Amino acid sequence: MVYARGLHISGALVMCGLLLVGCTGGENGGDTRTGAASDASTGGDASPTASPARAVIGPSTTAAARAAGPLYAAASTPFVLVSVDADEAGLSDDVSLRRTLCATTASGSQRALPVVLYLTRVHSTRRTAVIEDQAAGQTAWDISRYIRENPPSEGTATIHPVKADTDDFRPAVAEALATDPQAVVHAGISPSRAASCARALTAAGFTGLRMGFEPVLCPAFLTGAGDAAGGWIFEAPYTEPQSVGTKASKAFTTAYRKRYGQAPGRWAAEAYDAVGLIARALDALGGGAGIEPGQVAERLFRTAYDGVAKPIRFTQDATHTLNPENASFLYQARDGDFRLLGRYDQVR
Repeated sequence: MVYARGLHISGALVMCGLLLVGCTGGENGGDTRTGAASDASTGGDASPTASPARAVIGPSTTAAARAAGPLYAAASTPFVLVSVDADEAGLSDDVSLRRTLCATTASGSQRALPVVLYLTRVHSTRRTAVIEDQAAGQTAWDISRYIRENPPSEGTATIHPVKADTDDFRPAVAEALATDPQAVVHAGISPSRAASCARALTAAGFTGLRMGFEPVLCPAFLTGAGDAAGGWIFEAPYTEPQSVGTKASKAFTTAYRKRYGQAPGRWAAEAYDAVGLIARALDALGGGAGIEPGQVAERLFRTAYDGVAKPIRFTQDATHTLNPENASFLYQARDGDFRLLGRYDQVR
């Protein structure tokens, strides 16, 4: 078992189809339906001194990652983030964490790339309008800036802000549609505010492409937008293995159903891949008892791993960030649910 070779699952952490360690329920505990990790504040001690860990998966909440990051860095212990956005947690720019922070999920600053490429490769869009929801703060600004500086199909991208103190998207939508866009991108994180944007676009008669981002990917958007939700496409950093036809995804889904009696939940495949990544690094180091956490940290960033969900590669520079190429997915709102279209580079 991987655990016997020095892998500690943070808190009580992960249902990944292969390994379940003390998963707990409750508000902050591991979710046995989604396969998500447990908060380090519950279900056990996830500190570097709690066990002779050589690597840790987690924590799974932003607050816990902020608190635990410096502790793992001080112990030279790599911590592999699966579901936490390192940018949102304020960890990406912390130079002291660069030797140990291993983020396997595309961060917020990388999330606009799949949208731009979809509007370039799949639908050649020359005119794109971005509705910038300023209630999302830095996230909205980062998305808007990326699309403005890298417009789809090397065309034009216009930015139309909506102030945080209003939920009336109609003026911004009218301004955006005056540019005759082929696609409209909602740069925001609130499902209810995105729903307001969707309703305003439909009321104004816009029938072009409409896109958004993962924080909106929840039932509240579908309920709030009603019929206006249909057709929206969203970027997300996780897959849905039961909806993918690859050999690896089928095998993972079959094993997961056999073990847990249900389909893999959100983040389950990504957590499984995190285990596989660490196992690959440990194997490369010989798998012996004398391996130090610092050795594992260094090896992780030089390890290429083709997982169930996606290929995992890291930049070979001081930042050790995840290479965002082919690392995100697209979902479409359809028939009152969100349907996986596929990994963004494979959608046609």
